[in-house]
Amino acid sequence: MEYDPFVRYRVEEGVAWITLNRPDRLNAMSSAMDAAIRMAVRRADSDHACAAICLTGAGKGFCSGADLGARAGSSIPPDHEFEQVALDVFRFGYLRSTRKPVVAAINGAAVGAGFVLAAACDIRIASSGAKLGLMYDRVGLAAEHGASGWLPRLIGAEMSCDLLLSGRLVDAVEALGLGLVDRVAGEASFAEHVAAFLGEVVQRCAPGSMATVKQQLNAATRETLLGSIGFGHLTPEAAYADNVFAEGRSAVKENRALRFAVTDAALVMQ
Repeated sequence: MEYDPFVRYRVEEGVAWITLNRPDRLNAMSSAMDAAIRMAVRRADSDHACAAICLTGAGKGFCSGADLGARAGSSIPPDHEFEQVALDVFRFGYLRSTRKPVVAAINGAAVGAGFVLAAACDIRIASSGAKLGLMYDRVGLAAEHGASGWLPRLIGAEMSCDLLLSGRLVDAVEALGLGLVDRVAGEASFAEHVAAFLGEVVQRCAPGSMATVKQQLNAATRETLLGSIGFGHLTPEAAYADNVFAEGRSAVKENRALRFAVTDAALVMQ
């Protein structure tokens, strides 16, 4: 399925694959593509056939940043303007507020807006040939789209200064060492590595539990330590009440996949 000519959506074995599809431009971000990604993620969030989401790029790049050729004279769409109380409406914030885990499969260049898109995902897996960077000051811009907010949360303030002020690119090995990405896989086996990781997540992790963990992690970024600990203490009660924990314990003991299905309510036994 296509949301516009430049974004593809498919569900396969419990994973919603959202592919940026402008390979001739290294998947440069146009305003239409931007809106289409948001629509695709929203569909995946309510799609009963999937338990996880993967964002990747067609061809040799993940996303080379904003389409600068289409930028002249444009303005920031209203739903990208900052609202302190609503992360979901800010650019790419919906990736954190969606209930399902979102994996960025960084198969090539992830630069500028493309880097921020990956940073907003829950987990980042990079190909060994990937390059990442925020080159805003090299093209006369300031850090956009929350880059100055996402980056320190990933790698701390000092290294954020290094990358943002120098505008330099880093390769996958350095990105792994810095904490910009969580895993690196060889180019030849990259697709298989990503599929295997997601397959393990879908088969072994309860959808409702993953949704709750995302809530807990999001709360930890805005609550005090005591508040986030309190939130984390209260939220597991539903799992015990619905026998979710009992099923999870049995699945681990029997070394099998979970017998759960995704629903709007979060989780039911199959």
